[in-house]
Amino acid sequence: MNRHPKRMLLLFSDTGGGHRSSACAVAEALQDMYAEQVQVDLLDALNYAPWPLHRLDTIYPYMVRMRGWPWVICYRLSDGPRRAACLATAFWPWIRSPLLRLLREHPADVILSCHPAFNHVVLRGLNLAATGAPLITLVTDLATAHALWINPRVHHCLVPTPGGRQCALTYGLPAPRVVVTGLPVSSRFTTTAREDSLAVRQRLGIAPHLPMVLLVSGAEGMGPVHHLCQRITNSGISAQLVVIAGRNERLRTQLSAAAWPLPVRVEGFVNNMHEWMRAADLLVTKAGPSTVSEALVMGLPMVLSGALPGQEHPNVDYIVQSGAGVWAPTPSKVTHAVCRLVTNPQRLAEMAARAQALGQPDAARRVAEIMWEIACRARNGAIPAQTAPHRAP
Repeated sequence: MNRHPKRMLLLFSDTGGGHRSSACAVAEALQDMYAEQVQVDLLDALNYAPWPLHRLDTIYPYMVRMRGWPWVICYRLSDGPRRAACLATAFWPWIRSPLLRLLREHPADVILSCHPAFNHVVLRGLNLAATGAPLITLVTDLATAHALWINPRVHHCLVPTPGGRQCALTYGLPAPRVVVTGLPVSSRFTTTAREDSLAVRQRLGIAPHLPMVLLVSGAEGMGPVHHLCQRITNSGISAQLVVIAGRNERLRTQLSAAAWPLPVRVEGFVNNMHEWMRAADLLVTKAGPSTVSEALVMGLPMVLSGALPGQEHPNVDYIVQSGAGVWAPTPSKVTHAVCRLVTNPQRLAEMAARAQALGQPDAARRVAEIMWEIACRARNGAIPAQTAPHRAP
């Protein structure tokens, strides 16, 4: 076994946006590609934050439930290079001590930040601690990038799409340090995408030849899910509906107890979303970046039923303009779109092909390769101060 593995620290938090899932996908790729040559440390950095910052993971869902407006106000007010820098400066005295403790307790050859709140302050901490560890940011917004993601002193900024790259360049990051990698998804999606859908349906106990609509409401089970179920099931379509209610146990119980005019299966929080996506013919979901990226890898057409104001509306444009999905922001429009698509297999097939063309199944491995290359250069002393620009590996 390698006595001196490269130490990879991946920072995330559970405040929406698939920060954890992206970090876990990269960690999985690092372990798969480099095995004992790497030591991977996955860390929810909010565990080190002082009150009330360490409660952001519970505050965030409440902000989203209020039609997203509290969130979008914060998003807009902080979106700008100077505003982002001022925000970090304001919080720095408050979080300086716990951040330095984080860096002491989790030494690394390279750090990957999968959350925008960490980037500016981690750079300050690295300079103060003089660890020499390069910081890479992995933007988990799909088609845009908030200014908090962008700091000209990061070693590299990895973005999912050309839209994210353009945002990074607009905010002043040198072009050689902005790399389009795609948004990392677990290898389970890339593997299951190659499986026969009928075999997956059999494994899940789903009717093999009846069109299947998958309704996903996010990990917290938010949105007008019950109303959507009523409208879709009463539309008269010949299909089956699978609803993933997430952690919303009340919603799962209500939906499971109801009598529906067509086959409806209700699941709570699941760890096999890759299988449900492979079994489905059509996905109904809000435009969250991770769910959308997973669906693209699976080649699954989408009806986008909602988008968080701020970073998710560009995702809608990205998917609709590519032909991989349609925008239906009300229950009636969702029902109309589902009926129109389920009864048109040729249109569904075209959308599936366009979704698959957009999917980037190797994103996690590309990020892992970049981290490995930078860690090797850092270990060999080939990386100067973080403020100097670098060429993409």
